[in-house]
Amino acid sequence: MRSAASTDRGETESDPLFGGVSGAYLGSMLVPPVIPLIERVGVTEAGTLYLALIGTVGLVTTVTGWVLSSRPPVAVTLGATRARWLPSAIAFAYAVIGFASLETTGVVGVLAFFLGLLAFLLGGAIAVMAQTRYTAAVTAGTEEVTRWRASWPESARRRRLYVGGAVVGVAAVGVAVGAVFDLALLQYTGQVLFPSGFVLLPTGGTRTAVATERGLEIRLPVARWFYAWNELESYDLDSESLVITRRWGSDLRFATADIDDVSLVEWTLAERLSDD
Repeated sequence: MRSAASTDRGETESDPLFGGVSGAYLGSMLVPPVIPLIERVGVTEAGTLYLALIGTVGLVTTVTGWVLSSRPPVAVTLGATRARWLPSAIAFAYAVIGFASLETTGVVGVLAFFLGLLAFLLGGAIAVMAQTRYTAAVTAGTEEVTRWRASWPESARRRRLYVGGAVVGVAAVGVAVGAVFDLALLQYTGQVLFPSGFVLLPTGGTRTAVATERGLEIRLPVARWFYAWNELESYDLDSESLVITRRWGSDLRFATADIDDVSLVEWTLAERLSDD
């Protein structure tokens, strides 16, 4: 058995990327409520107000980034729980509230909507980075049992393609209809959904799965996910696909034809999970 890749000690001493993204998230969320405060102290000129906002975002981003960069355990702790998705959920609600208050809040509502959407994306990035850092920490030094690299099964690829295409199509129609009939809600909703559909269109989905004594790690080009064995319920293997059922969340699916040593993979899973 081989030893799973461990996290380099030097990399755990500082994490400027996580700190910077977290700072940008917090800065984006603080801009709309800061505007009334700045205006209340007498700053009403557009240019001065703009510089004050840029300064606020820069200060919040810098301070937050500096604080979190020197505290890698924060990201690891966040990645260990589903609370890692909370920043993204809060930002989405923030954007919805901003949109709903456009008529009464004016520019503040507009900023809350668009910066809320930006913070929503940043929150998703925070969740993925936190999960990746948690995975690196929990798998460091563990013994690797086996690994395999495989894409999505053909049936799953088709479903992703159909769903992604449908989302893109509906979003495009929504934007067009909203523009023609001046329906702002429909237009903005379509603009949000349109790029979301493209996320589903790529159907390759090649991932590397690493089975260790602690659990199963899934490695993507930009992220790592870890599932302890007690989080996985069972597996099902046939000529087309290997499906690993999770106790909570979507199943893990792999194309059987892409797996080099199917027998070893099946033995590894059979030792730890039930066979459907």
